[in-house]
Amino acid sequence: MATGIRSNGYTEYPNNPGNSVGKQLRTVYYEKTIATGAGTNTLHILAGPLSYDSKIAAVIGSTPALTSATDNDLGFWKMDDDGGFTAIDADILWDGVTLATALSYRELLGTLNTSLDRDDNIGTLLGKTGEEAPVNGVFLGLYIQVASTAASEVLKLEVCIEEATTK
Repeated sequence: MATGIRSNGYTEYPNNPGNSVGKQLRTVYYEKTIATGAGTNTLHILAGPLSYDSKIAAVIGSTPALTSATDNDLGFWKMDDDGGFTAIDADILWDGVTLATALSYRELLGTLNTSLDRDDNIGTLLGKTGEEAPVNGVFLGLYIQVASTAASEVLKLEVCIEEATTK
């Protein structure tokens, strides 16, 4: 008789079905054409509103590289009363990554942040509890600090979100 080996996720959170039988994920598709020279210091809201109990399971790239887009942050934002956004932690998932070549990888979240604990939900990543969540929810935002220099390019990403379950 063989002893079965379980994943780290199952060992740490055995009651979470995502670690044993699987879960359904919500997928948000984001596509935006970025004109030549446009995009410096721009915020692209990829998904939201989300709860602190949700988990970003994957960010999938399905687009050519964004020429010269070499300083990009991925993190969490809250919506202001006027419809604008304020950073909660703008670079908690990616800090200064290049998308000039990175989009050749299929799954970008862990590829561009190898120290990310993939079992952590948004609240755990931010060190916050549900009671501290913004009234309008949390938004996943890509902040592009250096514009693309090529002719119009298309930013095309898929964000997979795992909704909250018991740990």
